[in-house]
Amino acid sequence: MPERLASPDTFRQDLVAQGVAITQSYLWAAPLICLLFLAVAVDLPLVPFLGMTLLVRVLTDDQASKASRHSSSLNLSSFIAILFILVAVGLLLRRRQGLWPVVVIGLWLGLWTSIAASGHGVSILTAREGVREASIVALAVIVYNARDTLSLSVVTRLVQLVGIASALLALYQLATHTGLPVGGETRSNGTFAHPNDAAVFFAVATMVSLWRYVYLGHRRLDALIGVIYLAAAVTTFSLGGLAGLLVMLIVFGLLRLGSLRLKLGGCAAAGLIVIAFLLTPLGAERVAQESSSKVSSTNIHGQANTSLAWRLLKWQTLLPEWEASPLFGQGLGTTVTAEGTSNNGTAQNLPHSEYVRYLVETGVVGLITLLWAVFILIRRLARSRATPGTRNAGALGAAIVVGLLVNAIGANTLLYTTSAYATALVIGAVLSSSIDAEPTPTARRI
Repeated sequence: MPERLASPDTFRQDLVAQGVAITQSYLWAAPLICLLFLAVAVDLPLVPFLGMTLLVRVLTDDQASKASRHSSSLNLSSFIAILFILVAVGLLLRRRQGLWPVVVIGLWLGLWTSIAASGHGVSILTAREGVREASIVALAVIVYNARDTLSLSVVTRLVQLVGIASALLALYQLATHTGLPVGGETRSNGTFAHPNDAAVFFAVATMVSLWRYVYLGHRRLDALIGVIYLAAAVTTFSLGGLAGLLVMLIVFGLLRLGSLRLKLGGCAAAGLIVIAFLLTPLGAERVAQESSSKVSSTNIHGQANTSLAWRLLKWQTLLPEWEASPLFGQGLGTTVTAEGTSNNGTAQNLPHSEYVRYLVETGVVGLITLLWAVFILIRRLARSRATPGTRNAGALGAAIVVGLLVNAIGANTLLYTTSAYATALVIGAVLSSSIDAEPTPTARRI
């Protein structure tokens, strides 16, 4: 007699058993989960998804181990980064908005990640920085490909909400003289790993709150949130963060369309922030200390009496790393991993200048191409501010980018991952808003 066919119930039970067995192996489970996210990316409720993941990222920013950059293990921030990349790829495959720029950026990241791997071996450690930077780009890709859901209004509200608890905590830290001890001073850091990191996020949140107040109906809630973020930024007593915020306000004021009085409003606001900062004892003390920077010797073991002098020593020790490979550098992440540089002291302390970091990691070729791409981005943002219906969104985007460029002179701006995520969200929304507001080819001919 022929063999009896298995019943449908038995067949389903076998499938379930096999599925359970497969998921017990990380080798099979990880690719399956990745394929699942790629498949459902278009159907995900993106606003709750981004809101929850970014909120978790903000609230746990200071929980990551200081040695996480020097470890090949995966942590919560790594999983969030991978989720962003998967969702971005899924949306990009289905909607193909901004495909070629993303491909170029992906090739750029892949090239310099492979350079790091060729010099230090293929591992999670050597791929970590490339994946992290790809996750930042991924957020802009998500917003750009889901502009029908993630408008600039929605994105700016998300940025406001995910960081407001951290800003309130920073104010509480100031009132209770708690926070993070840095160089003998206690400075507010909210839930962020460092006050400088917090200052950048608070600066971006201040700008989006200002834009919402000016262009979305002068709502009191936006004004209140903006004041909270502004005060929180001051409480970090980050000179680089404050300088970046001042530049953002000035550039936004000068680029926004309107009368001269409106343009000078940003400059006046920047002046008031400087006065408020100098009136605080710690702010005045920090400015006085940095104005008298001294370095006692010219090596990494030399003593520096200020953060500026320490940075000069740091950059000096990184120059030999660049000279070893001046054109293409050592590869992405090599200045921030323990095995990435020949001097362990260099790896244990971050470069504190994105220009120096990219010079060492990507060489002259990589740094020039990166700056060229940023120049193109700023020019596009600045030109789009005059597009009808965008509410000067281009001025907001350009102001944030220019402010971060100033901050990057003496800070690890792009290494502040959560702040970079917020920036990528806003820039992606600004770019998509300018595309939506442009007239169709038929309308141009009419």
